[in-house]
Amino acid sequence: MFSIYKLKPIKFHPYTSVVTNRIFCMEYSSDQKMYYDIHECEYDLLEIFKEAGIKAQQDNKIVFECERDGIKIFYGFYDWSFSIGFGVHHYN
Repeated sequence: MFSIYKLKPIKFHPYTSVVTNRIFCMEYSSDQKMYYDIHECEYDLLEIFKEAGIKAQQDNKIVFECERDGIKIFYGFYDWSFSIGFGVHHYN
């Protein structure tokens, strides 16, 4: 669904983090096929971060900070939405 090829993991932002400066955002529900595609992307990002030695865990309000071609990109999973953007905000 989403290409995570060539992503360099930078930092994992834990629970209560949200993507800002969004360029893409969508809501989904557990009964849609999109649910599986989005969670596959999340699991792939978790693996990339773990392989890089960056502690990351699944939760319902998390952000993965990555870099591709010198540009920081943030992938966020917040309850039933998925976002891609250029910033992050922490609620705690």
